Amino acid sequence: MSRRSRFEDARQLMGYSGIVPSEDSSGERTQRGGITKTGNAHLRRIAVEAAWSDRLRPCVGPALLQRQ
Repeated sequence: MSRRSRFEDARQLMGYSGIVPSEDSSGERTQRGGITKTGNAHLRRIAVEAAWSDRLRPCVGPALLQRQ
């Protein structure tokens, strides 16, 4: 059974959501900036929040460990 997808690869998905770096290029010079604000804002927000929650795991301190 073949699986249908709207996007062929992750690059197309990221382009749709707007999670691609902005670029200012002229001739040989290329300068990349932050993510663009184009694309699906809801999808972009979800992806960024998921990345932050994976990167910054909640810390359980000694007081909370004792209560648990």
